[in-house]
Amino acid sequence: MAAPLRLTLLVSGGIGGDLAQLPRLHTWLQRLRTAEGLCLLLDQGGACQRASWHCRATGGRSTYIVLDGMGYHAANVAGVLEPSLYDSFAAQLTMALVGSGRAWQARLPGQPQLGIDICLETRAGKRLQLLLQPAPCTRLDGNILQIGAVKRGEIARIRLQLGVQPQLLDAERLHMAPRLPPSPSIAGTVEFVEAEARLKMQQRS
Repeated sequence: MAAPLRLTLLVSGGIGGDLAQLPRLHTWLQRLRTAEGLCLLLDQGGACQRASWHCRATGGRSTYIVLDGMGYHAANVAGVLEPSLYDSFAAQLTMALVGSGRAWQARLPGQPQLGIDICLETRAGKRLQLLLQPAPCTRLDGNILQIGAVKRGEIARIRLQLGVQPQLLDAERLHMAPRLPPSPSIAGTVEFVEAEARLKMQQRS
């Protein structure tokens, strides 16, 4: 009999347009992913906000472009992007965009029967559903996983055992160390995104 399949979720949240932290966050996530097996990298929302100049200049796209370069699988864009823009922006990314009425089905390598719905609201069906918006706590109720709110500088690491009856093995909140070296490639992506945002601002002035 095959061993039960395990899945690790690494979930960020509340980035709030803070592009400066993303090169160090990428270094940290790479280390965390190396220590895990099958893994999904998700953002539960608030990655961009209008208080950040580049978020205003790009219509809320800037941080998500960097997250895409960091290898994220899906991000909650509700309240940041207009739903009418989902399809056109999603076509430019590898990362899936999740919003109100817009879900994404994750397909695990070598496990076509174990599709997982990444969504904001519960849906009909028996597949495992990961609700990608902040909840009071992390809990698995049947086939529905709620994820506790994650703050800037934190990662929620959640380990699941998949199957007919999924099990929540453990969930913990990790805090980013202050002196992690930044990823040069993501630092370059941040510079590119900021340059594009400045250009958009100049074109409008």
